[in-house]
Amino acid sequence: MGDFEMRSAHASEAIAALVGFRSNAAYLSTSNHLPDVTVYEVDFDAFEDRSVHLGYDRTSSEFLRFLFKGIPWPNPAWKMIDKRDSASRDAWFYECQRRKIPFLYVAKARKYCSVHWDHISLDSDYDQMIRQSADGEMARVLFRTYQLIASGLEPKSFFDGGALVGDVTGLSESSARQIANAYALLLFPGNVQLALAA
Repeated sequence: MGDFEMRSAHASEAIAALVGFRSNAAYLSTSNHLPDVTVYEVDFDAFEDRSVHLGYDRTSSEFLRFLFKGIPWPNPAWKMIDKRDSASRDAWFYECQRRKIPFLYVAKARKYCSVHWDHISLDSDYDQMIRQSADGEMARVLFRTYQLIASGLEPKSFFDGGALVGDVTGLSESSARQIANAYALLLFPGNVQLALAA
């Protein structure tokens, strides 16, 4: 919930709505009796409505729809790295290469963050799949995802890139984390065709 910059009590209320309860108190009273309950369905509309009721902007709450995915990718799928820490960046590149996942990371500077992605860490077969992805459709999906997350919230941000390599600069840490999560979902091998079909 750190991605939403919510106060803890507000986050608890919004999460209770997400899993079908009228309030956090109602959830707590149930969970005390049923400690092992598994949630199979979530109500994004209820989460967004509760967030608005608590004073948060609806568009910021809509990002949970992108983030709440049960995709079994390796953890972590991206890394937060200090902008000046080239050793950590290189180490992350070699780990991505070893694990055969996209080289995706958030570079954190004093004021702004940027999201970087590159498929240089992957084999040529995956490279070709990205290059031929519906005549550039993946690049449009990435750009549209950036717009949905940053629009109106990140006036200094800038998207520069395509499906194979690129970056988004001038972001707050919260937006950078959300974009990295969404891009990991979109670019992770095996999910590319799903993203293009959606």
